Amino acid sequence: MEKNRVFFIMPTQVNGQGEYNALIAVEGEKGYYKTDWFWGKDLKIAEQIAQESNDVMGINKEQANKIVVGTMAI
Repeated sequence: MEKNRVFFIMPTQVNGQGEYNALIAVEGEKGYYKTDWFWGKDLKIAEQIAQESNDVMGINKEQANKIVVGTMAI
């Protein structure tokens, strides 16, 4: 069975222009992966894009948060 992957934003992960880096957490794996995608300078908008992307994959906000937190507890 394939592991769920979710997009999320970490406020400390920005590039030199202040744009938020899209990150990926994988269910059952420690840590996260950086992407080459930057979703603007507004934290709320970047978080909204992450959740919209998760929604498309059928993962709601509660499920996404559980996966992200779970990657920190392993």
